[in-house]
Amino acid sequence: MPECWLCGWSHLAAARAAQEAVDAAEAAREAERFALLAQITEAEERVDELAGWVARLRAAVDGYPAGSGRSRAVELLADLLARDAAARSTTRGRPSALARVAGVLAVDADWRSGRRAMPGRARSAELAGCTERAVTAAWSRATALQWAVRTEAGRRLTLTERVETGRAQDRACYDLAPLHRGDVAGRAGDVPAALAVLADLVEHAATLLATAQEHLDGLRARAGGWVERREAARRGELRAAVATSVERVRDAVRASIDGGILFPPHMVSQGEYLSSCSYRGLVFSPPIAPATSQGRQSRRKKRASRSSTTEGRAVRPGCGGSPRVQRPRPAQAVTAGPQARRARPQWAGWAYGLARAVQGRWVWLAGVPRVRVAATVGAALGPDWTAEALDAWVRRGRVRPLLVEPRDPLAYLRAVLEDALTGPDAPPHPAARHTRHQRVLAAMQAAAQRERRDQARATEDQRDQAAVPPGARNAAAEAALAAIRARTPGHLRRADRTALLDGPAAAGGGECTWPDVAQPGSGLRRRHP
Repeated sequence: MPECWLCGWSHLAAARAAQEAVDAAEAAREAERFALLAQITEAEERVDELAGWVARLRAAVDGYPAGSGRSRAVELLADLLARDAAARSTTRGRPSALARVAGVLAVDADWRSGRRAMPGRARSAELAGCTERAVTAAWSRATALQWAVRTEAGRRLTLTERVETGRAQDRACYDLAPLHRGDVAGRAGDVPAALAVLADLVEHAATLLATAQEHLDGLRARAGGWVERREAARRGELRAAVATSVERVRDAVRASIDGGILFPPHMVSQGEYLSSCSYRGLVFSPPIAPATSQGRQSRRKKRASRSSTTEGRAVRPGCGGSPRVQRPRPAQAVTAGPQARRARPQWAGWAYGLARAVQGRWVWLAGVPRVRVAATVGAALGPDWTAEALDAWVRRGRVRPLLVEPRDPLAYLRAVLEDALTGPDAPPHPAARHTRHQRVLAAMQAAAQRERRDQARATEDQRDQAAVPPGARNAAAEAALAAIRARTPGHLRRADRTALLDGPAAAGGGECTWPDVAQPGSGLRRRHP
């Protein structure tokens, strides 16, 4: 007998499920392929960008001996190094990233005018081989030396601008100081140092380019592609040209050092760290020996120390007989002067003990730094408070119980103190927050009372101005008299003046109008029907 069609529906469902699985796998492969193509596109754009950056660096380095206009970055960087050397008051300290970051700025600017340099913070950190914080400090230093002027501040773009430009952030823009306004003779000695810095940037950019190319080759291999022989040959030629440029600059700098026109010996004091020597090109290091300081024992017997070599310095209490490791920084002469030390807050003597006790009583404050808890309770309470008194007062004034695990413990502590110390009842001990609250209430009450008094005075003034004193004329009578004077020559007629003053116009001035009095012998008054 033929098979029933109701009994074979499972075969159709299985075939449908298998086809759906095949379709899903094909869709996943297509999505992975498109994602890989997007990654390949991004990698190609990065390789092209780094290749263009290497080309700009090589044009600046190789074009300087020939006097090319594209080597303006060398003179700009030399000008910065001269300004920085003139502004320094000491040669001690570790080398900063100012030269490398300024080199990125100088190469990124327009080679014709030195303007419109906007490499970006993250990009500058990558191209200079430092952190973004070092880039920010270097930009501030360059601005303070008046070598760079920020013309546009970085900001987050609006939705319309993001749609138009395709980016979310707007980079800061800097204009570099023109060369004709600087000291030509002063920066001439720093040109080899500028070339050395740019050579380092070329070498670092070549390393980044090689890494990006390897990443691109890996993505292309995953996609089933390959690297053409012409592309591989071009990469080899580029690496050889970069190595030749870097070596040529190294030889020029080394010759300048041997000739005695660059990098004079940096004779530092004994015991200073090796990194405090000259930034680049020093062929020898000064002898370093452990310094002998009174009242200090070094943890390293035969090694260099970063600690200060000042003898006779008092040891701070609580440091175990050894002062804190000092990392000297060069003093910047462009600053206005030493900043004043911040005054110690009034609650510093008692707030930390109260904060410790409060954290022991309220467990939800255990993870908050004690200094923040001390600052919060110190600004709201007084020295007479204890953790037990604070807990009792808070639980007495609150209707709801305290939370066990608040999301923001410090903000919750501020809210609890605000609710407890701004009520109508006075706390058991003097509290700064309650005192401020009472002052605010008193000021508000005084302002309200002053406003009511001013309103009452204004009402009285308006009433006094509207009232007419007895025997005086009202405004209507005065206006009528003025009209009669204007149209009647000479003196007023007595009948008109009498009718005006005794008539109904004068009744509005507040005077009472008496009725006619019956005279004797005139008879009874007749009534009208």
